[in-house]
Amino acid sequence: HQMMKSAVTDKQREKIKTEGPIGVEQLPNMFALAASNMILRGDGKANLHQGSCFDEAITKAIKNDKCDVGLINPPYSQGDENLHELVFVKHMLDCLKKGGVGIAIVPMNCAIAPHKSKAEILKNHTLEAVMSLPDELFAPVGTIPCIMVFTAKTPHSISNKKSWFGYWKKDGFIRTKHRGRIDADGSWPKIRDRWVETFRNREVIPGESVARKVNANDEWCAEAYMETDYSSIAREDFERELKKYVAFKILSGEGVVADEDEAS
Repeated sequence: HQMMKSAVTDKQREKIKTEGPIGVEQLPNMFALAASNMILRGDGKANLHQGSCFDEAITKAIKNDKCDVGLINPPYSQGDENLHELVFVKHMLDCLKKGGVGIAIVPMNCAIAPHKSKAEILKNHTLEAVMSLPDELFAPVGTIPCIMVFTAKTPHSISNKKSWFGYWKKDGFIRTKHRGRIDADGSWPKIRDRWVETFRNREVIPGESVARKVNANDEWCAEAYMETDYSSIAREDFERELKKYVAFKILSGEGVVADEDEAS
């Protein structure tokens, strides 16, 4: 819809309807909803495919379209290694044209846990950035997500550059009982613009972002490399975390170790 809003001429709008966006949806009901939504918005539906994204005919059609941007939010926790989230990500990147940008929203586990697909991805594509997202973004589902950004068809080793990692945890939203996560004080637009600017400029800011050369064996997240901005930590923060630790020890049955003087 945003593409249609940004189009200026009828020729541009017609090009969008006939040549993009291109999408794949396996579930018939979700495909019907997507197609209906596009028709109602006047976006067209000619380039929507119903079926598995791994289907050979669909894959061939998408590659022939020479897409320059890919966006995927693959199914989570399928239990089958052949359907691991990173397998979907690799397939998307393989379908893009050289130099295309691939963006994936996946569980944080994909960034920090070892998996053979990480090496397979970096063999042909470049990891540009990973952003750690708010823990409760998908609440009440417990999955903690992150965004991965790649450049397609350029091996990571050939790019030979640092990847950028952003710590995008505090988005200004709060969780409410009946309305979900809401931007209560209207701070989101300012936070969003700041995040976009720091990403575009690959700014390195203590406590917010870091740049690091990584490979398939490394963790792909800011938390692994970011310097802590101790100036932003207040006494209340320390006390809160200490109380949480003590509560955890008590609830886990481990108890709290007493001071040596008290023990004697």
